[in-house]
Amino acid sequence: MTFLHDLYHSFKTNYKLLLLASLPALALTAFGLHQLEVAAPQIWTAALAARLLVEFCFLGACLALLNLIGIKNKWVLALFLYVYYLACTADMVLLWYFKERFGAKYLETMEGGDYAFLTDWRVLLYLIFFLLFCIFSIRRFFTPPTRKTAAKQLGICTVVLLACSWLNPLALLPKPYDFLTAYLMPPSPVYTLRAVLARPQQPMITDVLPTQTAATAQKYNVFTARNSGIGKDYKRVILIATESLSAKYMHRFNPLIPSAASQTYDQLFERYPSVTLHTVTLSTLYGLTVIFSSHPNAKLNYESGYPLSFVKELQKHGFHTAFLRGANENYMDENLLFRQAGFDIVRGSTFFSDLPDYEPYIDWWGLTDRKLFEYTAQYLQEHKERKTFITLLTVDTHVPLGRLDYLDHEYEEIDADFYDVPTMPRAYARAGQDLRYFLQLLDKKGLLDEDTLVLVTGDHPSFSNTPTNALFTPYKRVFDRIPFAIITRTPLNNPLAQDELASQLDIAPTVMDLLNLPQPKGFFGHSLFDLEEQRSIFDVKEDYVVVTTQEKMEMIPLSSSNPQDQPVLELITTFWTEP
Repeated sequence: MTFLHDLYHSFKTNYKLLLLASLPALALTAFGLHQLEVAAPQIWTAALAARLLVEFCFLGACLALLNLIGIKNKWVLALFLYVYYLACTADMVLLWYFKERFGAKYLETMEGGDYAFLTDWRVLLYLIFFLLFCIFSIRRFFTPPTRKTAAKQLGICTVVLLACSWLNPLALLPKPYDFLTAYLMPPSPVYTLRAVLARPQQPMITDVLPTQTAATAQKYNVFTARNSGIGKDYKRVILIATESLSAKYMHRFNPLIPSAASQTYDQLFERYPSVTLHTVTLSTLYGLTVIFSSHPNAKLNYESGYPLSFVKELQKHGFHTAFLRGANENYMDENLLFRQAGFDIVRGSTFFSDLPDYEPYIDWWGLTDRKLFEYTAQYLQEHKERKTFITLLTVDTHVPLGRLDYLDHEYEEIDADFYDVPTMPRAYARAGQDLRYFLQLLDKKGLLDEDTLVLVTGDHPSFSNTPTNALFTPYKRVFDRIPFAIITRTPLNNPLAQDELASQLDIAPTVMDLLNLPQPKGFFGHSLFDLEEQRSIFDVKEDYVVVTTQEKMEMIPLSSSNPQDQPVLELITTFWTEP
């Protein structure tokens, strides 16, 4: 009873403030549970109760520490709380767009982004609301404790936080909820700091597969890509990676999208071999790296200089390789990284800004898609006699709303809700028209012949529905898959694997199959023309990996010390290269 009495008096003056200040984090947790498709009420109850306890103690410890070092000014404390809420907001936005939390991966992408959206009146109102909320909460409910009380409060909160960390009650929940709910429990700054300080994975680049890794690979049927016999000697290969392209923007998969809005994509999917793919990445550099390598560990791959890349294989077989994009090619050093992946040249908005015919069409995130397509057609014309592989990365469909100003480009307007103002659906309607324009331009120049192969896909999916959520309700799993179509002068008759486990990992083996080139040993995926192979999906997140097979789904922390988890963790850090 004495302990409870002391506990009550330690928090008596500020428990209302701590409860009120914990509400945004509870909202973040609830939203995360929704995004990660946790439906069971008892799971929600356990997760929210645990998060409330953790958040109450975390904020209590922070305020007590600030008081102990002499910071008691209410305006300063309100500013501290406001900065903390900005970290929670970053978590919320990333859960909204990517179904992942704010971690080291996204800290790396912040430089060079377009933050004009911060001037939007809705964003400004949101920021002002939270600022006022912080000022109100501190001025109304904060009472400076004595140093003795603050020390007690700090001690109690620290003990509770350590206990929750070492004896996490959420670990008793059934799988996978034990992981998902625990994943949402750390306060945003703690989660980000842990991600930054986490011991980095180490690659194992080898031409001889260790026995245990070989056994794990056999279990999940990876490193077994093979050709189907469909291939031929194409002279021109064009991979169009449409920014954030998702099946949910196509009438074929989402009847709420007007048929006129996705006419080009729907017709391509009807006429040519096509499929939707599960994605294992949620940002451009990661998505393209997986597409190039058929290896799920994108970060480890590009940090290691791309030990695996089908682009390098094309170079070996005499292809000139070019990476053309609308955005700044220097973003995140991608100009250097993609050259390591095997591209002879990498060109983007910095390059185009020096060309008089293209510089006027650089705005917002970069060069308009239409002008990028025009440059590509010109580039292919100039290299008509060479075997050429081009990756095109468009930009007009970038979140949150797509391109805001299309300059003097004209489009067929769609007479439907959400298509007369900047929104993602409008951006994809126009992207489809630009794609049709590009294919017609190639045909006009005699470049869309029997020697040309065009692949249409997305670099990663888009989870952003703002402000068009009505078009994506009720939610369907296919919405989060990316389309993939194979366009040739004479459509191929061979079907593609319509497998729920078909993924981005299958693109590289499919390209090698189409070109009838030897499959590298280290591919995790399989050609989409191979209808017999059992597929596995390895989705490497910021701090865990999701492994999906026909039998089950596993979630394994990258920091796990459990011996049962080590074979998978070793497999996803292994790059099996040619001797």
